[in-house]
Amino acid sequence: MWTKLSFRKRLLIVMTLSGLIELLILAGAGFMYIKSSQEQEMGEKALGVATFLAKSPNVIDLIQRHPTDDEQERFSKLTHLIGAAFIVVGDHKGTRIIHPIAERVGKPMKGGDNEKALVYGESYVSFAQGSMGYSVRGKTAVFNEAGEIIGVVSVGYLLDRLQDRIEPYLAFLITMALLVVAANAVLSNYASRRFQKAILGFEPEEIGRLYVELDVTMGTVKEGILSIDSKGVLRSINTSACQILNLNKSEVVNRPLADVLPESDLADLVTTERVDNDVEIVLNGQRLIANRSPIVVNDVVVGAVSSFRRRDEINELTEQLSKTKAYAELLRSQTHEHRNKLNTISGMVQLGELEAVQTLIGQETAHYQTLIQFLRETVNDPLIAGMLLGKTERARELGLELYVEEGSRLQYLPEWIESEDVVTLLGNLIDNAFDATFNAMRGESPFSSGRRQIEVSVSDYGKEIILEVIDQGTGFSPSTDLKGLLEKGKTTKQSTGHGVGLYLVSKITERYFGEIDMVNNTKHGARVTVYLPKEEMQ
Repeated sequence: MWTKLSFRKRLLIVMTLSGLIELLILAGAGFMYIKSSQEQEMGEKALGVATFLAKSPNVIDLIQRHPTDDEQERFSKLTHLIGAAFIVVGDHKGTRIIHPIAERVGKPMKGGDNEKALVYGESYVSFAQGSMGYSVRGKTAVFNEAGEIIGVVSVGYLLDRLQDRIEPYLAFLITMALLVVAANAVLSNYASRRFQKAILGFEPEEIGRLYVELDVTMGTVKEGILSIDSKGVLRSINTSACQILNLNKSEVVNRPLADVLPESDLADLVTTERVDNDVEIVLNGQRLIANRSPIVVNDVVVGAVSSFRRRDEINELTEQLSKTKAYAELLRSQTHEHRNKLNTISGMVQLGELEAVQTLIGQETAHYQTLIQFLRETVNDPLIAGMLLGKTERARELGLELYVEEGSRLQYLPEWIESEDVVTLLGNLIDNAFDATFNAMRGESPFSSGRRQIEVSVSDYGKEIILEVIDQGTGFSPSTDLKGLLEKGKTTKQSTGHGVGLYLVSKITERYFGEIDMVNNTKHGARVTVYLPKEEMQ
């Protein structure tokens, strides 16, 4: 039944009941305090009157003889005047001499609280059950001129009458308690609404289930994931992240990220609110590829989250993809080119030109054998050589010619330079050269002879690996911002979907501490050169 109520109603009930219980406790404590104060006040008042009467010569004389009826009447009037329940005067044996009820005169005083006065001569306040009821009393001894105890004076107020005086206070306290409970219910309702809004309207059971689901999900994700709050404190980290970064989850959670991973700048995202996609970072000695984003709740940045994987894993996937893509591109280009050749051979066979067929087949075979042999001798890395072979076929398909300079040479790459990165660099430069040259050919006459040439040079002479591509396009205009072209999304092309190639070239070159040189070629087109140092930079 309780769990079926919404969280807002449960919170409202709990807050209201807790407030009511607290107020009832406070009201009871207040009532007891007022009651005790009133009893103490009446006791002090009774004691004052009793002390005054005990010192009166008339009372001293009265104890030493029998009082008259007039004296009894005067004490009755005095009792009524001070609002007391009784004024009793007794002799040294505790026998009543003065009492509001004439029939009780001459009988022993009740309550059993006369010993301090009659034996020790003290003045005090006591609570006792007398013949008129339970009362608070002020008692004091009466002394004669010789200092002997000759009697006792007792002035009392019935506690039943005192209760009547306290009840208005109790009614006031209860009324105020009910008003406060009503106000607390209103405030509790407002607070519960605000609180549930803050937790996005979820019920506690839903939050618990979501937390468990999130914890299990993060534990099964292969990518490392960690998050921080607005103060840069590490709030969560999954199992993969701990394994990648060699961290112990119990030791790092709820600690400042700057202490756990000093080289991380994830906290900057809280203030800059930028989003990083596929950035290369180094954490705890591990080279990673990361995606990072701020956490925004109700238009307020409350933290940041980062997901990442080892760069080696990304490189392995990239290498496999690059090989597959290059192989598929090569097969597609060769299929397209060979289909044209086969159509030509078929037509020549039908015409009976068998010698011409043999000549054409020989030329094609010699061309491929020469190209493959050249690339084998020039480039020792099979990934790069395969890419160049595929681009050569792609150039022929586009009506272009890819020419690798005869003086080119690329031996085995240094260990710190990845083959797939060089493939990405050189492949994007060649693709850009294809686009620039092909676009420049659009304005030419369809009867123009010859193929436009893209020159590629790779060399590892000296202390640098030099990759150079020269196209026969229109080149760079004087107003072109060459540095701006290296930014993501910036391009000189009119169509959309470009602006990535040179950005990737720039990021890879920067990663290897290399340089890029982009200039217009002497005759026409543009020349782009990338310099990569062979020695690893620290």
